[in-house]
Amino acid sequence: MVACRDGQPPNPPVALTPQPGIKVDSILPTEIALERFLSSETRVDSLTHGARSRDDLIARFFDAISSRDSSALGALLVTRAEYGFLYYPTSIYSRKPYELAPDVAWMLNSGNNAKGAGRLLARLGGKRAVHIGTTCGKESDEGSNRFVTDCITRYRTEAGREESRQLFGAIMERSGRLKFLSFAGDF
Repeated sequence: MVACRDGQPPNPPVALTPQPGIKVDSILPTEIALERFLSSETRVDSLTHGARSRDDLIARFFDAISSRDSSALGALLVTRAEYGFLYYPTSIYSRKPYELAPDVAWMLNSGNNAKGAGRLLARLGGKRAVHIGTTCGKESDEGSNRFVTDCITRYRTEAGREESRQLFGAIMERSGRLKFLSFAGDF
């Protein structure tokens, strides 16, 4: 169906042709993409306000969930600056075959973290869960970073049931400080 305005035929379609002198950055070298990603960030060389031990990090995690404090929970995660300056340069996502632009990798990570945090707070938030212990299955190093993954956490619910779940994903350690890289768990 063709619509006419004031008896005039519709405007002809516009041809989408490149204009001289206009460049579109569709593929950038990793170094330039990272520079752009970090252009508005203040340089960091450590995990700011990171926990001093895995037990301390997990205790803060349970405190944040029990009090349903999304800000405290978010403070346990690697920040955008920490991601760009400390994590991304030595991660598998900075090189082939997994190579992703830092902004895309950050967007995917932070989106998964938001979803994971939402699930944690919806299912455990505001309830008194008591941490019993956590066992992690895999440790790996990437540059100056150490990662612990495959962690199963045992806890006692308010109702007194003992449960074991993967409540979070990777824990990142750098220079004796720890934060979560991921809240992707089995919830």
